Amino acid sequence: MDGIAELDFRDFARTAGAVVRYKAGAVIFEHGDEAEDMWIVLSGLVDIEAHDKLIETVGENYALGILSLIDNLPRSSTARAREASELVQINSRKFRFMVEQMPLFGWYVMRQLADRLRATNAAL
Repeated sequence: MDGIAELDFRDFARTAGAVVRYKAGAVIFEHGDEAEDMWIVLSGLVDIEAHDKLIETVGENYALGILSLIDNLPRSSTARAREASELVQINSRKFRFMVEQMPLFGWYVMRQLADRLRATNAAL
């Protein structure tokens, strides 16, 4: 499964959701928000923050907001555009369809969760 890390879902994401542009400093979602969508970064950089601490900065092809779509709990972090960024917003219904019908997307999601867990552990 070494190729999973290199899976690029940006082109597919453009067809699966709405492209949204964020200015530097704009909040994509906040800690405690209800989860209705996930995002895939097309371009730019996004800071992931929790408890007033920068956990990591992610860029192209990274997924945001997937944990809350899986466990149906409020957001556990805040995502903020570090610079002007373009993301694809995918609703929870489409996300579920993609996980159920596209095995490679399922692997991509699991890899994203693993990366985020490692980044959070490193930040502690």
